[in-house]
Amino acid sequence: MGMIMATKTISIDLEAYRRLKQVRRQNESFSQAIKRVVKPPFDVDAWLKRVRRISLSQEAVNAIEEQVRSRRSPSKRER
Repeated sequence: MGMIMATKTISIDLEAYRRLKQVRRQNESFSQAIKRVVKPPFDVDAWLKRVRRISLSQEAVNAIEEQVRSRRSPSKRER
């Protein structure tokens, strides 16, 4: 049994069309090119849920905190 694919007609300007055409690979549809180039938005909520399930060692927590502290202070080049 084949899958029925819904379609939607969109309007894009000529520059957008040319750019899309440039990145489209041989034998690739415009839909495939768009899905390859335009990644889905990052799901912060899902990521936070996964992170909350992870148990970090105290050593890992200390290393992360040290990285955060080092990024807050001016770099040696800026001094």
